[in-house]
Amino acid sequence: MESGNILKVASSSPAMAAQLDGEGGRMRKNPTLICAPIMRETVDKMLIDTHKAKASGADLVEIRLDSLKTFNPLQHLTAIIKHSPLPTLFTYRPTWEGGQYDGDEKKRLEVLQLAMESGADYIDVELKVAHEFNESIHGKKPKKCKVIVSSHNYQNTPSVEDLGNLVATIQAAGADIVKIATTALDITDVARLFQITVHSQVRSVCDKHNAFLTMFLVQASSSPEMCDLMFSVGKLLNMVTFEA
Repeated sequence: MESGNILKVASSSPAMAAQLDGEGGRMRKNPTLICAPIMRETVDKMLIDTHKAKASGADLVEIRLDSLKTFNPLQHLTAIIKHSPLPTLFTYRPTWEGGQYDGDEKKRLEVLQLAMESGADYIDVELKVAHEFNESIHGKKPKKCKVIVSSHNYQNTPSVEDLGNLVATIQAAGADIVKIATTALDITDVARLFQITVHSQVRSVCDKHNAFLTMFLVQASSSPEMCDLMFSVGKLLNMVTFEA
């Protein structure tokens, strides 16, 4: 595993995650970053939630563009990046990867490129289209922006060998950050995830193991389908002191 990469491996049930920080921690003395996923129908509501996220202690926000009912890419990306009080991660998840976007694929990738060029801190690109995206930008991107290449398995958790091969495939696709999400059917599935990381931990204690990222909900309505996967920030901060 390349030392410059950050591995994020997530299990959707039970709500656990194993993560590896390959960059020695950034943005806080404690290297764990708290990310708030934002899923709203309008940009105005998204921006309101970004401020709630900051007030609640988040380090960055994941902007789910596929949740918007009306979307003007240049106008709305510029507004979100300009007015968000926190660093931004843009995700434009298609239906074939569990999201809501069902439009033209070329236009979707162009939006992610525009987000990157407009000042996004992170963008999420699905493994299935990562090579296509990398070719479209000719392998060039702003130094500020990190590309997360993600893979989602909603059926099960692969073997340790298959997970290791998947990590290598994602790295080869040009990822700055590797993200693997799987569905754990029992505790042994979670154990397999732990085996492919150097530092592995339950989500609520990941800060004690120098993890890169954990996530919480700003409020239940911001992402109802994630409620069984994410802690509310209140519960999270009651369980763990992140600034210690």
